[in-house]
Parts: sequence; structure tokens; C-alpha cells
Amino acid sequence: MANRAAVFVHRLSGHSLSVRRLSIYGSRLTLHARRLHASSAGRSFLSTLLQTAKTKNPITAQWNGQPTHETHPELVAQGETTPGILQSEYDQRRRNIVDSLPDGGTAFLFSAPMHFVSPHVFHEFRQDSDFYYMTGWNEPESVAVLQKSATARRGYTLTMFVRAKEPEKELWEGPRSGLETAVAAFGADEAWPIRDFAKRAAKLIGGAHPVYADLDGEHGLVRSEQCGELRQILQRSNAGARVRRLTPIVQRARLIKSTAELQLMREAGRVSGAAFAAAMRACGPGVSESTLQSMFAHASKMALLAPITDRSTLTTDHSAPITDRSALTRPAYVPVFAGGEHALCMHYVLNNAPLRAGDLVLADAGAEVAAYAADVTRTFPVSGRFSEQQRDLYCAVLSVQEQMVRLCHADAGYPLNEIHRCSTHALATELRQIGFHAAERDIERQLYPHHVAHYLGLDVHDTIDMSRALPLRPGMVVTIEPGLYVPYDDRFPKAFQGIGVRIEDGIAVGQTEADIENLSASAPKSPADIEACMAR
Repeated sequence: MANRAAVFVHRLSGHSLSVRRLSIYGSRLTLHARRLHASSAGRSFLSTLLQTAKTKNPITAQWNGQPTHETHPELVAQGETTPGILQSEYDQRRRNIVDSLPDGGTAFLFSAPMHFVSPHVFHEFRQDSDFYYMTGWNEPESVAVLQKSATARRGYTLTMFVRAKEPEKELWEGPRSGLETAVAAFGADEAWPIRDFAKRAAKLIGGAHPVYADLDGEHGLVRSEQCGELRQILQRSNAGARVRRLTPIVQRARLIKSTAELQLMREAGRVSGAAFAAAMRACGPGVSESTLQSMFAHASKMALLAPITDRSTLTTDHSAPITDRSALTRPAYVPVFAGGEHALCMHYVLNNAPLRAGDLVLADAGAEVAAYAADVTRTFPVSGRFSEQQRDLYCAVLSVQEQMVRLCHADAGYPLNEIHRCSTHALATELRQIGFHAAERDIERQLYPHHVAHYLGLDVHDTIDMSRALPLRPGMVVTIEPGLYVPYDDRFPKAFQGIGVRIEDGIAVGQTEADIENLSASAPKSPADIEACMAR
């Protein structure tokens, strides 16, 4: 039977199952899980062998906990693990991390937990970004264990602990991908039920080798139950001194985007641009900030729904099927839609007031596409046209933003902190030209109190532990977002008081100035473009 099965099932204590990828040593034939699943005979044999909950239920057997090529070919292409990212790229990511570990080092990655509004009512799940980056697995109650091994085929082994297929629970909670899929589609060498993690983790940390894991909640993150279990195991085994933080290693890798990642971020920028245009067209006196927020979310979905177009005539065939990829997008963060003086609050998210004629709206919003975020801010007039004072302030901020974008290339040699210092000086210069005289200390403390930039990627504030003192390199994606918030204070010109302006784009860093790419350039930004959009 050795030449028939690459995925092997162990039966333990009556119910506990694991799925393992086997390499047949001493033979020229190495069998892998994907080969078994690829043939009807292999699938039939596997079904007979496993007799797991997955194969006993004709409905849930067809389900996974996330889109795969087999279930959602319109979202996940052949060869991809997740939309836009190939299986080979996930493997290379793991190799890159393992290369940073000492021989025998073991790394634990934990999924995000579910968060609940109230008993039995949960928030939409959002995976931990490091875990997703390394596995593509998008379910809670999961652990991935990477072990560096010189004898392993890939230089490492990947063991995953995930929720097993349980039709009775899936009836209520929705589909799960299960152990078989973790091996066959997500690159695991071995998969165990998540309930077995605590009793197997001790074996995985045996010996004197370093253990890499993030056991403490940082930046407001809540860690999973399994994270606490590992902490207790390490304490009982007096292995705490061997623990090293993993996230700095993963974040260094995440800082430089691949070609595939950049393409997903381009799409997120395009979708966000279309949504901003829709929100601008919906804007008007009496419209609620909440309505603009809803319009943005709806337009983001619609930007990924497209009828097939006859390219020979450039007309839409309304009888043809529709390509709907809207499931790939959701808001990247809680957005800001701040009318009038609400814009003086950096992260005003109440979004519940009616808009007033003559005011500006500061909208800071972005769509996420296949887990990659856009972060865009535009400021536009409620009534469709800027007043003279509004235009002056807006153009001052716009000029600063354009100047700082031009510094986002490796040849310039600037880190983000230096670009911020340049932006403060540039804003003081621009303000003087419109008769707004302010000392740089007032700009830094009150008029422009935030940083001009942060990294962007799977998270809106991506790779949060990476210093903004690092020189920019090609493959980095950053935001450039100068702002100006004029309080009701007689130190500042009365005509500008109560006005808040921020302009932000996601920028892909280039080697030279010519290589810089604005990922959200489709969102109307110049005063002329904004007014033209709102006039439609």
C-alpha cells in the first residue's frame, strides 16, 4: 500500500486523527498529497481509508472554510493557495523564515481568535497577519509549527493543528477546511486536530533548541487559547529562557512585497479609487456621514463585479455571465467620514452627523482585497466646489504630499522619519505663501501632529515593529499623508479655523523617482478632478 498513499491517517484513542504527508524513503517514487487528490481513484481510496466526518457527509464534504481553486475558480486560480498568491510563494516565504532560524529551531504561529459581540454573536473573522502570510490558512483555532531540519525535503517541516471536519458543528458554524485540506492544499507535512495541540506541543519543543513564538498580546492584540497553552507548557518545562520573538523576523520579510503582493495592493487601490469617486458623487448638504461610509463599502464591492465585455466592440453583453469577485473585498479598517470641524479629530469614526453646505468632508477609507489593504484619504467640498480659503489650504497640503511622494525611492536615500521632517518644513513654506504664518513647532504640535507615513500591506499600519528610520527600498509600500488641522485658536487666521485637510495615497517605493508608483492614483485628488467628479 506504500505506493498508493501519500496522505496517511493515524487513529488515536478512538477519535483523534492526524493527516500526514509521507515520503517513501529508499524508493525513487516520492508521493505527495496533491497527487492522491488529483485522481478519482486516489480520492476514492482516501475516502475509504479516512472514513472521517468529512467523507461521511455528502454536503459538508464539498465545503471548505475558505475559497480554493476547486470551490471558487473565479477567485483562486489553479496553483494558487489564496487569491493571487501561488502555493510556491507560500513555500518560499517559509523557507525565508527558516533560513533565519538556527538549526533545529522551532517556530509557532497562532491564528487570531474569534471575537464576540455578545454570547453566540460574533464579529467577522480576520486572520492574524503573520499567520496568514506564512500559511494562507484563514480559520480560527489553528496553529502552524515550523521546524528547521536539514533532512527535510524542503529544509523544514510544517505541522498544522486545525479544526477537524465536524458536520454537526458545521451545520451551525459554517464550513471548515479540515485536516486533509491542510495537507493537500496548504503545504502541511502533517495535520492534527486543534484539540491535540496541548499534548503534542511538548514534543515539538523538546531538546535545547530555541523556540520562536509571540506569546504576549501587543498593540492591543488578543492572543488565542493555544498561545496560552504553549506558554504554560514552556513554564512547566523551564524552557522559557529559550523563547525568542518571531514577529520581528516575519515582519522583516513582510516589509518587502513580492510582485504578486503588489498586484493585489494595486487592485485594492483601484477598488478604493472607484469607491471614493462614488462617495464624492453621493455627497451633498443633508447627506449623513454614515451614508457616505455605506456608499464607499457598496462601491468597493461593485468595483469587483464586472459583466463580460465584448472586446471587439467595447460594449457590454448584458446576457453574458458576470464575473463577480466582490467576495475578495471588505473595509480595511473602520473609516473616517468627518464633515466640517469633525475633521479636526484625527480618527473621528462616529460618522453619524449630517453634512452641511459650505463644509469640507475628510474621508479616510480603504478597501482590503484578498487580505491586502489600501489606505487612502481625500478631502472634498460638501457642495461640490471649494471656497477660496478651502482651496488655498487644500493646495498647500497637496503640494507637500506631491513633494514627499517624489522622495519615495531608494536612490534618494530617505527613511520615513526624514521624509516626515521634510514634510513639516515644506508645509511651513506652503502656508507662508498663502499668508498663513506658523512656526514649525506649532505645526508639529498642533496643526500637523501625526507622522507623514507608515508601512502598508496586510495590515493598514503594517509591520508595526519595523522602524521608520530604515532607508526605503524597492518593494516597500508606504503611505504619504500630510495633513493640516486648524483649531479655533486666535493664533491662526480666522478664515482657516475649523478646517481639516488630509491627503493620503499608498506608494510603492521605486529604485529611482521614475519607478515610484501611486497605488491609489485613481481616486480623484486635484481640486479640478474632485469638482468634475462631484458635478456628474
